[in-house]
This record gives sequence, C-alpha cells and structure tokens, in this order.
Amino acid sequence: MLNRLLRMLTTRCMTQAVYFSAACPIYTHFTSPIRRYADVVVHRLLAACIGADDVSIGLLSQANVQKISQNINYRHKNAQYAGRASVQLNVLTYFQGREEMCEGFVMGVRTNGIQVFVPKYGVESIIVLQQGKGTTIDIDGGCVRHNENVIKELDRVKVRVRLDEHNVQRRRIALDLIDPSTLPGLSVDFDLSESIGIGF
Repeated sequence: MLNRLLRMLTTRCMTQAVYFSAACPIYTHFTSPIRRYADVVVHRLLAACIGADDVSIGLLSQANVQKISQNINYRHKNAQYAGRASVQLNVLTYFQGREEMCEGFVMGVRTNGIQVFVPKYGVESIIVLQQGKGTTIDIDGGCVRHNENVIKELDRVKVRVRLDEHNVQRRRIALDLIDPSTLPGLSVDFDLSESIGIGF
C-alpha cells in the first residue's frame, strides 16, 4: 500500500508526458495493438514510408496531421474525464442512504484540514479541522497535533464514508475521522451496529 500511495503522490506533481522525438528527424511513438485511431494514423504513415501502402491525401499535410493529433489528444483527455466522472457517479450512488467505516490514509495536511484517501473506494476528501483547543496544524511538518497525539502524512486512519447531500446539485463523498478519536471537533462517534458496510 505504501508503494501505491507514494506513486500517487509522486505522479500528482508531474506534468503530463509529451514526446520530444528523441532528437531524430523522423520519429514515432510506440504503438499499441489496441488499434486506437492514433495508432492507425501512425501505421498508415509508416506503411507509406516503407512503400507498403499509398498515403492518403489528408496525411500529406503536416498542418492536417497536427490538427488530427490535437483532436486525438483532446478526445483522449475527455475520455479520461468521462471515466473518472462515471466512477464518481457510481460511488455516489452506492453511498446513497448508507455509510461505512473504512481504512484511509492521510495524503496531505492542508491549512483547513487533512486530505484522506480511502483505497477501498478510490475516494479522497478533506476532513476539515477546528484549530485551537490544543489542536495545531503544521503544514511544513506534514502533521496535525492535539496535545500529545499526532496525525502525520501517510498515517493510517479510520474514517466514516458517507454522502454529503447539503447541496443537492453537487453531492459529494464526505469523510469523518473515527480513529484516532481524540481530536475534539474533528472526530465523531460512530455506532458500528448502524454501519451497512463492512467494519473493522
């Protein structure tokens, strides 16, 4: 699990990969056997280069190939957004009328709370903190302190996963801290007998 969390944190700060043609005058990226349209375009160009096939008129223009590439990238990005939205919709539907206690991991400390990731459902949310009364947030140190208790980045916590329906048009998954249960204004009481999901 630690490897997965570290990979997630590492890739978030990376920019999306682009191809720089390896400083070669002629270059193509590796194509996959799935035969997406991007691969079809590359295969057609390669076939034309080795004389195995005639090149279509549309692929003779560099400007046209550039437009095709931009459209492919645009549609690929939109497909990723649609996939994420579909997963989010299914999770929201699943938690309609139910809540569950799950294991989560602290992914970050923010000025207003801790960001927790629940791997079982692939959801992430901020648990808002109430500073004061012995609770301090140390963003540089990546931890929250309450008296002698400390919650650090990558710490394992127990959370209640539920549907927040305060804004009907923008429902979202909300997390409440269950354990450690020593932070006033942050932790909540949770009756396991009321949990529909699998408890610890």
